[in-house]
Amino acid sequence: MPLVKELFSKEINGLNIKLFEYDVNDTTNLNKLKDYLIGKVKKSKVHNTLEYDLTYYGSKNLNSDFVKKFNETVKELNTPEKLKSIPHFDVRRERVTEWMAQIILEEKYSCKFYEEADKRMNLKPIDIDKHTSGIDVPGIMFKNNELKFVVCEVKASEDKKIPCSSSKALMKDMQKAIDNDKNRLSREILNYMGEIRNVAMKSDEVSKILNFLAELVVNTENNLNDCISKNIMFFPLLIRKNDKIVIDNNVDDYKNFKVKGIDNTNIENIICCFGRSINEFSNDIYDEALK
Repeated sequence: MPLVKELFSKEINGLNIKLFEYDVNDTTNLNKLKDYLIGKVKKSKVHNTLEYDLTYYGSKNLNSDFVKKFNETVKELNTPEKLKSIPHFDVRRERVTEWMAQIILEEKYSCKFYEEADKRMNLKPIDIDKHTSGIDVPGIMFKNNELKFVVCEVKASEDKKIPCSSSKALMKDMQKAIDNDKNRLSREILNYMGEIRNVAMKSDEVSKILNFLAELVVNTENNLNDCISKNIMFFPLLIRKNDKIVIDNNVDDYKNFKVKGIDNTNIENIICCFGRSINEFSNDIYDEALK
């Protein structure tokens, strides 16, 4: 059973907007969502205890009390800080909502996200409290036997106002990606290419993706507009806690959303409603994963 259901579709200012909902009233679905997200946190390198296994370094005769203390210290160092005063800046919330965005794109748009290229999955201890740099959720879209590079920028909001205050920030992030401002898009593609080479199981699919990304790196520098129209799909994505959106099929979060330099066929604007406190849910996911 899908974790996300589509509710409504509407065109505003020439942009196609789709409204989805995480079915949190279904206990089975909610538990599946929690299990998926908890699993992501646990599998992240920075939280995977096997990454810090002392026996890997040949230290096979270490005192058991020392090993226990070492593991406890590692866990403490690798636990991200909770920001109670400014919850929307909390990295826990950021990472959880970006993984939630991946679910939508996987289920509804045939996108694929390799964990080897997932910046959240490959965090280092020195970055545990830092926001992820670059585009929020890059990936690969498989459409009609063709590949497209996925550029997804994510914002989460519990704002009672519609449009929410995050809509404008989302628009600015998306425009920077479209414009390749300061090589934002080109560097993201190059970074993704470098990371996907770490996929353990080499396949024709991975080889095809690597060749595709190599061509994109060159083309975004030499012919950006043509490259975007043929090879890149943009997904501005809002995760919203606001009951009125579902009740009224209200997608006015995108009422003033306008981006330049892109054909409407290359952008899909998404709102996904979530009937729980985003801040509390994100903290609960991390607390459960790290306990």
